[in-house]
Amino acid sequence: MTDFPTIARMLRTAYNAEDGLSEDAAIRLYQRASAAGDNRAKLEAELRSAFSRDDVSWRQMLCNDDFEVADIETEDEARKHARRILWEPIFGKN
Repeated sequence: MTDFPTIARMLRTAYNAEDGLSEDAAIRLYQRASAAGDNRAKLEAELRSAFSRDDVSWRQMLCNDDFEVADIETEDEARKHARRILWEPIFGKN
């Protein structure tokens, strides 16, 4: 996760399950937060890198000792979930 500090910060800030936001509200918060300052360029670069690598554990990114977004059983499902909440709100469904 240290390779992707901006992604981790966004997950912890917008999607932390303890905050109890609906997914739609969390996505809107994520989109607003990603537009602030130089967050967008950093976030886009990290997302491109993370989604292009096979060694990224999306299960670990979404559920770890620091925060929990979702506890998903498989890497494939975790990657799909991450794509829906992280990639698509920024880049669209392409």
